[in-house]
Amino acid sequence: MTTAVDSWCYVFGVVPAGARLSPPGTGLSQRLRLVESGELAAVVSSPPTDRSLGRAADLIEHDRVLADLVAGGTPVLPMRFGAVLSDDHAVVEELLAVHEQEFREALDAVRDRVQYTVKARYIEDVVLREVLADNPQIEQLRRSGYADEDATLERRLGLGELIVRALEERRPADTDTLLDELGDPGEVSFRELAAPDEVLDAAFLIERRDASAFERRVAAVARKHEARLQIRLVGPSPAYDFVGSG
Repeated sequence: MTTAVDSWCYVFGVVPAGARLSPPGTGLSQRLRLVESGELAAVVSSPPTDRSLGRAADLIEHDRVLADLVAGGTPVLPMRFGAVLSDDHAVVEELLAVHEQEFREALDAVRDRVQYTVKARYIEDVVLREVLADNPQIEQLRRSGYADEDATLERRLGLGELIVRALEERRPADTDTLLDELGDPGEVSFRELAAPDEVLDAAFLIERRDASAFERRVAAVARKHEARLQIRLVGPSPAYDFVGSG
């Protein structure tokens, strides 16, 4: 859903006062600037008001501004996409001043740290073969026509539930293996898995000085398990999973 406004102040995130900004972009960030209050500042812009907020290009620009701050070594408390206040005065009075102590403590917590997200999921054909090999009764049902197009919906659903249950039973061991091999890099925030074939979706708060080593470790783990798992690394990014966001 998009939102049309007559005047607005778009807030990307909160940073220390005096932080260095990347060059303004287009659209959402074409008038990028800092609004400061004491030791804090909000990274804001006043984009054109002749269109609605919520296009894909806006989300891309939102992420770019935050990523540039992180790449430049600036601690940042990211706002969720779409954070809007009426003007600069409102940014100071309704955001920075009200949450001053909270924001200062949160910035200290993420200073010199970045977030990486590790996502792992089964390769479908490979794990299905494993499930069938370990569960003869499921293989027997599949061979007896439960998976055929002309099978009743009830039969196909029943077979699917058995396979999902088998995946859920093997997932904890695979998750523990991945976590052990990733070591103990820092704070971890686990996200709820959204699909039966997902094995891990976790955010790691990594010391900036350890970022390259963590990237290499994830790459090594991905190579080790590439025959049965797809492992993807996202980051470095703002610490969305470790700070309260507006």
